[in-house]
Amino acid sequence: MISSGLFLLPGLAVAKAGPSAILAYGLAGLLAVPAMLSVAELATAMPKAGGAYYFLERALGPAVGTVAGMSTWLSLVLKDAFALIGMSAYLNLVVDIPPKPLALILIAAFTVLNIAGSKTSASVQLGLVALVLAAMTVFLMAGLADAFGDSTGSGRSAREALNPFFTSGFTGLVSVIGLVFVSYGGLTKVASVAEEIEDPSRNIPLGMALSLLVSTALYTSVVLVAVTEVPLDRLTNDLAPIHSAAEEVLPRAGVILVVIAALAAFSSTVNAGILAAGRYPLAMSRDGLLGPQFQRVSSRNTPVAGIVVTGAAIAVVVAALDVGAIAKLASAFVLATLGLVNLAVLVLRASHIRSYAPGFTAPFFPYLQFTGIAIALFLIVELGALALAMVAAAVAIALGWYGLYGRSRATGTGAIYHVFERWGRRVDETLEREISAAMQSHGLRAQDEYPGLIASAAVISLAEGESFGEAVRRSSEVLGRRLSMDPDDVTEKFLDTGSLWIQPSDRHPTATPIAFFGADEEHLVIARSETGISIPAHWGGHDETVNALFFLAGCDDHAGRGLRLAGELAAYVHSDTGLSMVEATHEGEVKSALLPELDIAQYTLLAEVPAGQLIGRRIGDLVPPREVHLEAVRRDGRVLRTSADLVLEADDQLTVIGPPHGLPDADELPRILSPI
Repeated sequence: MISSGLFLLPGLAVAKAGPSAILAYGLAGLLAVPAMLSVAELATAMPKAGGAYYFLERALGPAVGTVAGMSTWLSLVLKDAFALIGMSAYLNLVVDIPPKPLALILIAAFTVLNIAGSKTSASVQLGLVALVLAAMTVFLMAGLADAFGDSTGSGRSAREALNPFFTSGFTGLVSVIGLVFVSYGGLTKVASVAEEIEDPSRNIPLGMALSLLVSTALYTSVVLVAVTEVPLDRLTNDLAPIHSAAEEVLPRAGVILVVIAALAAFSSTVNAGILAAGRYPLAMSRDGLLGPQFQRVSSRNTPVAGIVVTGAAIAVVVAALDVGAIAKLASAFVLATLGLVNLAVLVLRASHIRSYAPGFTAPFFPYLQFTGIAIALFLIVELGALALAMVAAAVAIALGWYGLYGRSRATGTGAIYHVFERWGRRVDETLEREISAAMQSHGLRAQDEYPGLIASAAVISLAEGESFGEAVRRSSEVLGRRLSMDPDDVTEKFLDTGSLWIQPSDRHPTATPIAFFGADEEHLVIARSETGISIPAHWGGHDETVNALFFLAGCDDHAGRGLRLAGELAAYVHSDTGLSMVEATHEGEVKSALLPELDIAQYTLLAEVPAGQLIGRRIGDLVPPREVHLEAVRRDGRVLRTSADLVLEADDQLTVIGPPHGLPDADELPRILSPI
């Protein structure tokens, strides 16, 4: 987020609004909150690579997806062009080359760099950010001390420098809010890598909120120092305003540090921007919205066509437009994308797609989203006729392209058709499954009892020749007893939900049918077959053969938890290690295969064996060793969760989970559990 908005834009903002540009940055950060919360919701519901385009195409359909893809791509192109002009302005302090020719040279260099497959690693990116923040901390400490001293670098007190504050009135302030909104466009970039983020339900919203808070504080503080330290006539339209301010408050070494930090920020932003923008044509091509040539990747796994087109577009923008126009257009397309993001949340919530279960839910629905859309529209209009005309032209071109090319080739329809179910023939039945599959990236939360689900699971083995229908019948009977439902109703519920994940694998081919019931906890039945089970079309298959079916009965009130548990089951197939469903000889081995980091054991409580000493004991009165858990009790064909008040009875089968090689023998069980 920290590049052009900090090191280049303040001079342009001050030219339009004077000292009130400081307030404009703060208000822009505040107005970005609705979009930030909506992006966080979408990214935790569908933590997949592809970012805003992925969300918008899946939510609003391929027609709007074409508009969204083009708008998002253009916003990145314009932001990169803006950053490159800023970078050339700061380099121009060192080398005497006019900014635009220097920017064109830099475009060529970064384009070649991306084609070669070189990208900034996470550690280098983190180092660049640390450098920028360290330099800005030094700058702010000196600048704020000087700004609120007796006099500033401009020879005036801070009060004099800020008076008059609203040099262009309220209208000037509002227009500058739209102009500087591009500074917060980087908020959505985290969504592009949501698939790679650990615990996205927590870390995406937290990371975005902290980024927005830090960036807003940094922007407003730095612009405050710049306005109080540099006379307005010098600061106006200065393309290196922070360098000018640094010269007033820092020694030569400090000024050099600020310039280095600016170049680091620009380099990071431009490289990441071209890297991301070059992937948008690739993603759109995969969805049938662009030609197949954009799907081809080089031996270094880079989409050459997308990167070349992106580099060429940036060069055209730099050559054809002045820096002020680029800033306006960049903000306009950022605002358009964020407005569509808010619309996507409205549509996905209204679609009632069961698998749309975000780990983070944006508050104040739907008012927050309507507010975000209104903010985007209002600020685009305030940016002026050029910005409005360019956004309208981009929308018209994108819709025209979709009508002529994409309509007959698009591979999906979008959640919007689930809102209007009277258009039943257009409802995309594959979308729910795709969103479900995206949930595999969520990872479990502390309250998700995956070990308990496995411990209490029922395992049935199918004889040679038994079909998928037999697996469904037997699994529905087990779930019917647990849920106090007729087995036929259980089967019908699975068919109505229509959510089935197929996980192909040479070693662990499985499928997970999911349905949601009015239960308090999840239940699982594992049906396995040595000879394989073929999944019929009316269950969502294409005659795939699997060795195991995980029938997962989730809870209506906790759909997200059920999907996370299903995702953890699906992760089982991604490992070539461990025991397969076919190799397992008994129920304990089946369950152990699904708990690779834990051991699982089952003890039968018979009066004539040492374990029988536990008969009559309350679960709450037993104290297992650390990391050993009493997970379930099987009694008379039923599986009971181990509540504190549950009293163990003769012939109970107690399921215990613990660390590898850390579970006791049956004879030692009473002593290990240490009854109070």
